[in-house]
Amino acid sequence: MTKAICPSTAMAVANWFLEKSWSEPDVPPCDQLKLYKLVYFAQAWFLATFDKPLFEEDIEAWPHGPVVRDLYIEFKDFGRDPITKLGTRLESRGGEFEVVTPKHDGSLDGFLQVVWDNYKKYKGTRLSNATHARGEPWEIVSRHYDLDEKPTIPIELIQEVFKAKIANT
Repeated sequence: MTKAICPSTAMAVANWFLEKSWSEPDVPPCDQLKLYKLVYFAQAWFLATFDKPLFEEDIEAWPHGPVVRDLYIEFKDFGRDPITKLGTRLESRGGEFEVVTPKHDGSLDGFLQVVWDNYKKYKGTRLSNATHARGEPWEIVSRHYDLDEKPTIPIELIQEVFKAKIANT
């Protein structure tokens, strides 16, 4: 991905969605599939709206849809169960390394709330199916690459497809 000043990280966005899901027990919980797709949709709509990435991590085309590899590594042990802990990262703090729980500064709450409100009622399988529709970035990449290789979905492709969605509304 092109390096740019990003307002967040994929893990901080994931943690925001996890905390939101725990505060709303009447919606389907965030399992891996749902969480990965929420983070993907947040990146896609941010790119289309603000012409810059929300986070710098690559999104890869995996067999069940778009995934940020770091999120998979962090949450894979949950399997199909709801995720019950926040993600952590090892970061350098003043020359020392420590495990931190990434969060953003709150400036993205309004944007993330809109994404949440649009997708919260769906289970992960429904969100995954939406990423597989004809003309979606994952589907385009899947026609050209072996998904066992988990190719990166070009950020420009995501932006172009989601900008077209905005233009068509």
